Amino acid sequence: MAWLSLILTCLMVYINHVYTLEVEYDGQMTMKLEHALGTEASPDFTDRGVIEILSIRNAAVVMKQNQLTDDERRQLKALSDDDGWYLLKATFSSGDSREAKLRTFVKGCALYESGLSDSLTISLDHTGWPVGISMMTNPPYCDGRIVHPNDLRNFNTTVFIRHMEQGPVPDTATYIQKIEREKEARERGETKDNRSFLAKYWMYIVPAVIFLLLTGAVNPEGAAGGGR
Repeated sequence: MAWLSLILTCLMVYINHVYTLEVEYDGQMTMKLEHALGTEASPDFTDRGVIEILSIRNAAVVMKQNQLTDDERRQLKALSDDDGWYLLKATFSSGDSREAKLRTFVKGCALYESGLSDSLTISLDHTGWPVGISMMTNPPYCDGRIVHPNDLRNFNTTVFIRHMEQGPVPDTATYIQKIEREKEARERGETKDNRSFLAKYWMYIVPAVIFLLLTGAVNPEGAAGGGR
């Protein structure tokens, strides 16, 4: 049993080491934003701005988002009137040349009535790389509110970063102690097998029953003759 204890101990050390690395992981990346304000089936995406993520652990960001032009404000109003969808495309890049392209969307009327007040939630995997993005407006619903054009110039964006939740670390130390106690009890003869007769010897009984059934099926005449 010593080898099993050694393996479980090494596994516990490895899991704790990986868990520590993931919790302490930090990094920087750039998120380029493009949006589509058209009502057509395949709208064109235009530049919305750039968000520099200086720390994914602390969600420290620097935003450089463009003002909406007069034409873009009219497009957003038309999108709201037509009950269309506002589409957002985010392109993430980091210093190691990796790139990820993710999309999200909200109701055009929700963005219009919020006065361009939105929040972006970025979901990261266990390595700290983005695997999902979601967008929400404040308020998140449409109630037909009229918005003055001057309130549709600048985006008021909040960025949230969601890290992958860690599962519970196995309590291998307690498990090892339990195995050691069971081993010592067996060596002292303290453990008793309280299983029933069938539970103990089913591996011998089942083959015998199957053999008898197969024998009767192969020789039905002999079995019938023996009864006369």
